[in-house]
Amino acid sequence: MIKLSNSFLRKWRFFLLLLVALLAVNLGHVQASEKSPPEDWQLQGTLASLDDSDPDVWGEAMKKISEYDLKSTVEIPSERVEQIGKLLKNEDSEVRRAAAIAVGNLGSEAKQLIPQLLQLFRDENWRVVMAAARAVGNLESEAQELIPQLEQLLTNKYWRIRAAAVTAVGEMGSEAKQLIPQLQQLLSDENSDVRRAAAIAVGNLVSEAKELIPQLQQLLSDENSNIRYAAVTAVGNLGWEAKEFIPQLQQLLTDKNSNIRYAAVTAVGEMGWEATEFIPQLQQLLTDKNWRVRAATVTAVSEMGWEAQELIPQVEQLFSDEDSDVRRAAAWAVGEMESETAKELIPQLEQLFKDKDERVRAATARAVGNLGSGAKQLIPQFQQLLSDEDSDVRRAAATAVGNLESEAKELIPQLQKLLSDEDSEVRRAAVTAVGNLGSEAKQLIPQLLDLLSDEDSEVREATATALGQMGRFNTQQILQILNATHRNRDKKAGIRFLAYFTSGGESDTVTLIQWLGSPKRYPDLIDNFGEEQSISREEGKKVLEIFADAWEESESIELEQVRDLRSELKAQINKLFKNVNWQPEDIALLERHYNNLQDEEIKAKIDALEGIQ
Repeated sequence: MIKLSNSFLRKWRFFLLLLVALLAVNLGHVQASEKSPPEDWQLQGTLASLDDSDPDVWGEAMKKISEYDLKSTVEIPSERVEQIGKLLKNEDSEVRRAAAIAVGNLGSEAKQLIPQLLQLFRDENWRVVMAAARAVGNLESEAQELIPQLEQLLTNKYWRIRAAAVTAVGEMGSEAKQLIPQLQQLLSDENSDVRRAAAIAVGNLVSEAKELIPQLQQLLSDENSNIRYAAVTAVGNLGWEAKEFIPQLQQLLTDKNSNIRYAAVTAVGEMGWEATEFIPQLQQLLTDKNWRVRAATVTAVSEMGWEAQELIPQVEQLFSDEDSDVRRAAAWAVGEMESETAKELIPQLEQLFKDKDERVRAATARAVGNLGSGAKQLIPQFQQLLSDEDSDVRRAAATAVGNLESEAKELIPQLQKLLSDEDSEVRRAAVTAVGNLGSEAKQLIPQLLDLLSDEDSEVREATATALGQMGRFNTQQILQILNATHRNRDKKAGIRFLAYFTSGGESDTVTLIQWLGSPKRYPDLIDNFGEEQSISREEGKKVLEIFADAWEESESIELEQVRDLRSELKAQINKLFKNVNWQPEDIALLERHYNNLQDEEIKAKIDALEGIQ
């Protein structure tokens, strides 16, 4: 009888556990969500930021627009479309790139901008070129009229333009199927970037381009790893029809480049039950040194339709294994299972909340977060994990609470404590979790506003994102956001955009933002030569009334949260006061400001106006 070593048995238990996770995997929680249309206040706040004086703020607006589906239910005013079109010519390449991405999301509203997108195919910045190409492709049927122009560009003497045209064709999908013959030629283009783009395009057109399979087979052995990656990705899009590629895929599963192995495993998964002959290789890839390859292997085997219910009893034993790596993997496996399958293992998972190994406790927190409502009975246990002595456990627990969203609103007090955790990564995870809870955690907005000035830049960025998920803000909250621009000069554009966004485009608040928060150029007070100039009395009255309201709102906020902004607001009031031709009927407004500021110049002006009456 052969006696197996303990180390071998541990490795076998670990492999068995990974296999169970493979068989019961539920990948729904990691799939990218489709874009949804914005709420009206979100759209109006975003569009209002296009009137800011800073091009970097416009760039932030373009990024936000690119997050939404604007093709169907949302109508963009024509003047705003024109504004976005002008940004395609902005001197800043990042603004041009963001604008191109945004245009691709606009649908029929952007048809008039197609010529400008084509001009960007010649842009000096490659990232802009690719953004424009994808935007043209995203317009799909709206870009049908471009087919003749794209056909010409596919043979342009400049490789960058050929690559951009190929990318656009690939993004258009079946709308551009008449260009397949040209793609066939470009699969053997002299330039590797063009060949790569052509392979990706073929993958997107696969249902229409099966005649290109021989060329794809050649590209699978191309010396350029990027081309091999694109080709194997295209093969994956063939699904079960890729079985004639099995010999090449078997070789690519052992490619020295981890990206190629990842793409090959993904292609095998797309073949489904047709790929059972790959199982021996997949077993080896479960222990691949690259985590993305291991994850893709999980997906591939799960796509084969195996069932794992019968292995549950064996898994139960692993939760009390003496090897902490096995216990950690057990927690991970449960987190990857479908909720119904995992229900039987909830008691075992619960015992790991108190495991002596911090890595096991962290894995347990992640597992519960992945299971969502399927493990809501364990949410009370999170109170101890959120105050764990180990920062990695606290961070994992906070992340999991964020994934649980409204199911975990009872843990908001614990999250509040973590917002001031000594570990910046814990603070960042807590901020993200609060953002995911959205309006359920509105009571934490004051603390989030404080974190806009956190010493850690990643915490500040996460905070800005979280605040954008909390809904529309009132004037006091907007003032605190604007105050943060004075302490985050390098992130000023993002913070100013956040103020516009959370204002919902409300007219008076937008005016306030245009005048405060260190704008690139103050409205109407500075001419093109940098000299102060007068503004109309009516405009001055309107702005000064908004300033009076803002000052009075700021008085109920803790001074430290608006200290810099109040100094700026006072300076702006004084500038307006000096540049408007005030009349006796304006005395009441000026008195409000005198009462607020106790400024002797304002008092002297009031006295002079009273003498005129």
